[in-house]
Amino acid sequence: MKNYMVTHTFKSKEMKAKFSETVASMKMEDIVKSMTSDKAACQMTWNTPGDTMQMFCWWKANSEADINNQLGQMNDFFEPHKFTECTDQVMDYNA
Repeated sequence: MKNYMVTHTFKSKEMKAKFSETVASMKMEDIVKSMTSDKAACQMTWNTPGDTMQMFCWWKANSEADINNQLGQMNDFFEPHKFTECTDQVMDYNA
């Protein structure tokens, strides 16, 4: 699986509020289930406060399409996601 940092941008302040309400009404096990499969699994999420319209997630997935498929109807809250594939890089600070 590949590592992706994904920027999720809400379509509007109203959609951000509705997303928050939806997630707050879900059981933790249902949240985890909605974000986990054998093809894509969210590792960590950073929600942003106030009027900030983005949230960020670290995903392990086979592809960007697998993340979109895993999110399913949750995609309706967001603009198209911005994907950054993360690669393992070793930095030599002594060079």
